[in-house]
Amino acid sequence: MKVRRGKFSGAIGNEVYVNTKQGQVVRSRPRRSPPATPDRERAQTNLGRVASLWRTLSDHQFAAWAAAAKKEGMLPYRFFCQINGTLAAYGQPRLLDPPKREKLRPNPVEALEIRNQRGEITLRLRVPVAPAQFTFVFGIRWCSRGISVPRRNGVLLGPLPQAVQGWSDITDLYVNKFGQPRPGTRIFIWTRQVLNGRKDVLKQTCADVPPPGK
Repeated sequence: MKVRRGKFSGAIGNEVYVNTKQGQVVRSRPRRSPPATPDRERAQTNLGRVASLWRTLSDHQFAAWAAAAKKEGMLPYRFFCQINGTLAAYGQPRLLDPPKREKLRPNPVEALEIRNQRGEITLRLRVPVAPAQFTFVFGIRWCSRGISVPRRNGVLLGPLPQAVQGWSDITDLYVNKFGQPRPGTRIFIWTRQVLNGRKDVLKQTCADVPPPGK
């Protein structure tokens, strides 16, 4: 390992060197806590409630979770938190008994379509067949059309509205969260199915906001 000799002031990696009257002092770079956003605070609250719920289980329920977790190759407490943490995150009732294991079908929600009729912008998703009962929509604030891969996944906007003639209108979900999008920008949307505390991967789609049409 290379050893630095002589006085030095500045930062190297996670170490900060400061010259003082008492000599050179080395300290660790302070770590800033992530901002306490409403979504993060809600997640922390849900995690605390799930952990508290675990301590209320009966011996019979502990045994049932242990048996179910073994089939998943997980520890009982971790499996319990995974199932109930997912349910809590999506506003569904927590479970004291392990749920029936059901396999999710592939997410049928298809492409995002954006219309701009005389300045009135609508967003809708193509839904040719019904998805799982609990399917949720995620999104990020509109961005440049030059972005093909967003830096992060979206935030939860709400449950997928029921489709009408094969289309689900998500305009209100998006505008209530991010406001009216601007023409010439790009919108990324994700959907996810949740069934008995199990969830599939986020399915992404995107579209550009067109200029006003007649």
